[in-house]
Parts: sequence; C-alpha cells; structure tokens
Amino acid sequence: MQDFLRDIRLDKQKLISAALVFVVLFYVDFSFILKAQAKALTAAKAKAAKLQNDLLAVKRDMAAMQQSEPKDKDQSKARKVVSEGELLSLLEQVSQIAKNNAVRVAQINPLKSSRAPVKAGQQQSVFQPVLIKLDLNCGYHSLGTFINDLENNEYVVSTEDIRITPDFSAGPRERVLLTLKTYVKN
Repeated sequence: MQDFLRDIRLDKQKLISAALVFVVLFYVDFSFILKAQAKALTAAKAKAAKLQNDLLAVKRDMAAMQQSEPKDKDQSKARKVVSEGELLSLLEQVSQIAKNNAVRVAQINPLKSSRAPVKAGQQQSVFQPVLIKLDLNCGYHSLGTFINDLENNEYVVSTEDIRITPDFSAGPRERVLLTLKTYVKN
C-alpha cells in the first residue's frame, strides 16, 4: 500500500508540475504573444474605422460636387469663335480685362496667320488663326489673373507665347510680351 501511496504522491507531484508548467506557458503566451496580437488588432480596427469614415466623406463630397455641376456641361463650356466683325470687340474685351486686372497695355497688334496649305481632296478650313501680340506692364500675380480671365472669356483664346523681363523703372512690375491665339470665322 505504501507503494501505491507513494505512486499517488508522485503522480500528484507530476500533475502539479504539469499544471505549473501549463500556467507558466499560458502566462508567457498571453504576456508576450497574445498581448501584442491584441494591440495590433485594436490598431487595425481603428485604422479601418478611419478609412471607412474617410471613404464616406469622399462619397459625400463627390455627391455634392455632382449636384453643384451644371446639368448641361456642353452649354456651360460653349465658347464662341470670333467672326471678322467681332475681332474689334474681342480686342476691346482684352483691353477691359487688362484694366480690371491692373495690367497696363502699351500695344495690341492682331496678326492674321497664313493659312495652312490645302492638300488635294481636302476642304479649306472656315477658321483662320489670328495671333494677338500684346506689350504689357504689370505685376507677376496680375499677369496670372489676366491670363486666366482671358482663357475663361466667352471667346476662344489661348496663350501662345510669353516673354517676361523685369522693368526696374516701374518698381515690382514686369514687362511682358504676350502672344494670344484665337480663330476667326470667315
């Protein structure tokens, strides 16, 4: 019987040792591995929530932008091509836009470009390019708003060439040689 009690006592010690090893392993696993995984999971959830909120904000902004756009995009962007009789009106508008943007115009010189040669079987274009050379005196920022207003004008006008040189006699102003391009309907 003593052998049996000794075996039970040894088995108890083995069982207690095994339980103690299990508790130590569980503590180590929880302290180092599971804790780090729990932190990473919490951070990932927070990041996912932020991304989801950002996505909802983008969708809201897109919907607001689409509602604020004009319904008929082609008409809102429709711009006129100058006819021969309206060329003087365009030059007056350029002068008025310059005045509105504190740009001093020294000279305006419209030059009709030569037509491109027409190949056999092609029709001659009804539009003839016209270059408008401007000699300006203005500040750098005034020039930017002037060009922006010109290109957003009701007539088709684009900037072809810009040459900027400092004008030391007029303070912080520049001398600008600007070439605009438009098309005239014949």
